[in-house]
Amino acid sequence: MNVASRSGAASVAIDVLSGSSQTRLTAETLPPSAYVSEDFYALEMEAIFRSDWVCVGHVSAVPDVGSYFCVDVVGEPLVIVRGDDRIRALSRVCLHRWAPVVNGSGRTRLFSCPFHKWAYALDGQLLAAPFMEGAEGFEPKACALPEVRMEVVQDLGLIFITFSPTAPSITDRLMDLRQRFGRWRMDHLVTVQSVDMNSAFNWKIQVETFMECYHHIGAHPSTFEVEQPARLSTCEDAKAGWSLCLSPYRPDAPMGARALGLPLCPDLNAEDCAAVHYVNVFPNATLAFRPDSVALVTVFPDGARRTRSTRITLARPEARDDNETLTQALAARATFSLQVAAEDNHVNELQQLGAASRLARPGRLSQLETTVWDLANYVRDRLKTNL
Repeated sequence: MNVASRSGAASVAIDVLSGSSQTRLTAETLPPSAYVSEDFYALEMEAIFRSDWVCVGHVSAVPDVGSYFCVDVVGEPLVIVRGDDRIRALSRVCLHRWAPVVNGSGRTRLFSCPFHKWAYALDGQLLAAPFMEGAEGFEPKACALPEVRMEVVQDLGLIFITFSPTAPSITDRLMDLRQRFGRWRMDHLVTVQSVDMNSAFNWKIQVETFMECYHHIGAHPSTFEVEQPARLSTCEDAKAGWSLCLSPYRPDAPMGARALGLPLCPDLNAEDCAAVHYVNVFPNATLAFRPDSVALVTVFPDGARRTRSTRITLARPEARDDNETLTQALAARATFSLQVAAEDNHVNELQQLGAASRLARPGRLSQLETTVWDLANYVRDRLKTNL
């Protein structure tokens, strides 16, 4: 980052940190510049996405030895793969001349570079490097794909990576989340649907919108507001690594409005089934806990004004036993989900446009939006730690 960029990032950071004395009753949004400044975006990537734990997916994506999926985090091409002994997060950049050795997802016995056929085992060790016998001093054992620190949070089945060698365990940080939502047995759920999205707005805008129901009255008057009225929602005090918005269903809402039509999670109580529990595991994982499923959205910044994300629906394994019922259940919700996504995208793109205005300023937050403030405080804490 050059001098001008550092100066620009510092200016926005000062504005961001100026809100550190706020309380739940006086809470405001982050300054608009935090959503449009490329200099501040670069600072966020260092202070947050290169320094803290980042959720990259769920264990159901790598059920068997050789199962893998690829993900890019702050410009680093990674592959998450289940080996004979454990799951690993590896660089997928060939150590010969840097072409990625794998893309997408699937199952394999080894990774083979498409450029010169260098081959790597599931643990990253180099297996073959054709015609390298004439390279003096070449040592194959020194050419293992770099491994990135990773943890699978038990009880939740969530896979996290970090580029920091010193970040405290994410499993320990999320102990209370594991206890709160253990009844869903997330580590035993399977992926029944996956959708990739590319959006023209800042990553924080996507997370914030997911985590508050106040906007149901404006963006979703004929969809979410009918099933989950904004006025009924509440936000709990933030925990060490996560925040929660509780969105009760309309009291007379039938189970068909509460669930997708998949097998219900058997250990839930009446309180669990009375609301959608929206959770943000800072910074980039958002989850929606319903009686029969969990939606997991992993959010990855692609610039100050661009965001990639993947949304998966997790359900009981028996949901896949009856393909016809599963197909019907997902199709019945598809029209609703597409409409909701379009409604969110419309208002989020408008937000991104307005945030660039020189006349824009931080906005006061309702008690229904405290989770927006929680994310802002997380950003502030990361800046304080890493500046």
